[in-house]
Amino acid sequence: MPLVLGLSTLFSFAPCLAHAATPATLERLYEQVACESAGQSFSGADLRQRLIIQAGLPMTGALLSAIETRSLGQFAAASTDPALSALLASTISVLATSSTNESRLTLTSQAAPDVRARAIAFLNGETDGISLACKAASTPVPAVPAVIVPAKEPAARQRGLILADSKNDFIKPARERGFATLGFEEDKAADTRLLNASLALAIEPILFAKPSVATELRWTPFVQYNRRAARAGREEVNDLTLGNSFIFRNPKQAGGAIGFGSMAFQTDDAAKAAVWVGDALIDFPRVRPCTRRDALGWAMRCNLSIVVDYADVQDPGDSQKLAELDTYFRGGMNLGLSAEQAFGFGVITISSSYNGRYDITSRKASGGIFSLGAGLRPSAGSNISLETRYTRGTTINTLVDVDKITLRLGYRL
Repeated sequence: MPLVLGLSTLFSFAPCLAHAATPATLERLYEQVACESAGQSFSGADLRQRLIIQAGLPMTGALLSAIETRSLGQFAAASTDPALSALLASTISVLATSSTNESRLTLTSQAAPDVRARAIAFLNGETDGISLACKAASTPVPAVPAVIVPAKEPAARQRGLILADSKNDFIKPARERGFATLGFEEDKAADTRLLNASLALAIEPILFAKPSVATELRWTPFVQYNRRAARAGREEVNDLTLGNSFIFRNPKQAGGAIGFGSMAFQTDDAAKAAVWVGDALIDFPRVRPCTRRDALGWAMRCNLSIVVDYADVQDPGDSQKLAELDTYFRGGMNLGLSAEQAFGFGVITISSSYNGRYDITSRKASGGIFSLGAGLRPSAGSNISLETRYTRGTTINTLVDVDKITLRLGYRL
């Protein structure tokens, strides 16, 4: 999320920078980093943003993914796109220039044995120890076009809250999170029609600790709610979870590892149940086999996460299966595959998922749920969706069997 917000900052600065931007192929430092006035200064993050803007890069899905996953440096180094190559060359030139070689600028930078490696790390977002102060205004030069944003892709706006389908969405970029939904459901097994709701609400991830420039740890208080009314003879899905989650990122590790964990109290909206739960999840965004790949015009995404969880059941409430358990320890995975394509009337999405847990201790808490759906959104970055979905299996938290078709209206922040 912080990276998406950083990207929105880029877009908000684009109009005022377009008049001062210059081609990244110019060799003089003050022409590569345009200054509007003497004494103007940039932090390392501001300098990185300005270099990216001046490169005039079209914001494609692959480029957005590189920025979101803090791998823009590697992406530019491996790309044959002239604009990306020019961005890397310009960054190398800036970081390699000392204050004594350029009368107009003063550059303060951490020493690095390999300037190219430092430039790649800098574009990835490792900007600590970098600052730049302008000694004089740059000579006016022709402007280049501003950053090209895909049509109907509104830039993300800063918010204080996250609204999604489940707490596991908190580690995903904003465009890939599930939608909190209100749905009209047909229960095939019981031949009943009813309403259901599913949402997870959290405060924006808060910086908890930053051991080094390569890692970060953030914490997120959250509430998660799933409600499914039922007729006689069928168990309800009624799960209210209050807790705190932790997000750990290390872009330098293999696959750009993202760790997610939570400690929470699980009950229901009548406060009948009482279950203490904890879980841990690890994801490797860069090694997903189909991340942001295109097939016949469809943008493909997939995910694979490994999960372990533990629960201490103090009061099972109305759950018949939880009544048979005191504690459980489970292992499992979350799998997902989705595709989307834009048409004149909106964006069609097709998605499927499987979440499975295997009870290592007693096998009484094992469960898995499969879901397949299709939806319509006004645009690729829209926060509203209309979707129909088929779901079958055993719910992960309440261990209730479901076999249903749902028409859902979704919204996310």
